[in-house]
Amino acid sequence: MNKEQYLQKRKELMNEANELLNSGKIDEAEAKASEVKALDTTFENICKASANLAALQDNAVITDIQAKGVVIENTTSLASTIEKNEDTYTNVWAKVMQNIAITEDEKRIFDEANKEFKNEALTTGNSPVLIPETVVAGIWKEVGEVYPLYAEVLKTSVKGKLTVLKSTESTEAKWYDEATEIEEGKETFAKATLNGCELSRDITVSWKLKEMATNEFIPFIQSQLAEKMGAAAAYGVFNGKGKAASESSNKDEPRGIKTALLAQANKPQVVELAADAELSYKDITTLISKVKGTYKKGSKFYATSDFIWDTLANVKDATGRPYFIADTTAGGVGRLFGFVVEEDDSIDTLLFGNANKGYHLNINKQMTLDQEDHKKARTTDYIAYAIMDGDVRTEKAFAYLDVKKA
Repeated sequence: MNKEQYLQKRKELMNEANELLNSGKIDEAEAKASEVKALDTTFENICKASANLAALQDNAVITDIQAKGVVIENTTSLASTIEKNEDTYTNVWAKVMQNIAITEDEKRIFDEANKEFKNEALTTGNSPVLIPETVVAGIWKEVGEVYPLYAEVLKTSVKGKLTVLKSTESTEAKWYDEATEIEEGKETFAKATLNGCELSRDITVSWKLKEMATNEFIPFIQSQLAEKMGAAAAYGVFNGKGKAASESSNKDEPRGIKTALLAQANKPQVVELAADAELSYKDITTLISKVKGTYKKGSKFYATSDFIWDTLANVKDATGRPYFIADTTAGGVGRLFGFVVEEDDSIDTLLFGNANKGYHLNINKQMTLDQEDHKKARTTDYIAYAIMDGDVRTEKAFAYLDVKKA
């Protein structure tokens, strides 16, 4: 597949995805978006393999092979060569981040990867560079372990604006007899446009710390990025304020679940609890009842560690037995009325709902990393940058416990 074929195929898939969205076929549109992502990955791997072969083209050594046949063992496939190239780029990237000198071959690998990334040659030191896929995957994996709500929302990777349909109202299906005229059913959809909000975080590392071995530096920087970028991304999904008003000094943020639920007229998806009141059995069952039945399968409770163990675990029945059961076999830290309870520090009190069905997060631009040296302080700032946006697809997939302040 050449570049022209790739671009044509991508255009066709995007058109099909948009048509499906406009027709209200959200699940099929999401599947089509996955095809686009798979196509991008395939073309990227083809480009990397092509670059590897091109690099070997001019290094051929002519040898008289007459009577020099040997049995070749431990052969490797093209797929493993591509995988090895990804590992090589990861090591080269880490060296660049540590300001360690790289060879001409390593520089060629580094430039080629970033040329594909920005479609132009990059100058190391004054432009952001592509973070290796394995490192990015590791970062978001760590984020998901700390912030399960973020991990479980629906995610797509579509560049530019993405319009998603939001279900706002539907009539119930009815049975009829032969003599009764069928009523017009009503399914109301609103639209949410995910433009992309800039997310950037800074990590400062001393020059002495940068001297660690490269194989130690990679997991170190990965963990640091996961901590900083993860907290911000998880904040956006739950607390994000949404698009800032034109007269405001605030910046655009994803529209969080809490923000959306509290903005509803009469707050139908919110259970309010006075500051001096104790959480009761009825509060929890009311919370569960507010989530539409079709979304209950896959729903979970999300709360901070303090709220789970100080409040939720101490709600008891008439015999003094807690309703919360500590159990990690199904994921999370326990179960409540059969639903998994997840520990998530991005939640302020208690959220119940189906994250995958109720929220859509689009990553417009994958994470990049820039660096800036401070010679007097002997430190380096690593600036991570990504573009993403998100919004609630349906408020009926969530219910929130709003504890009033004293």
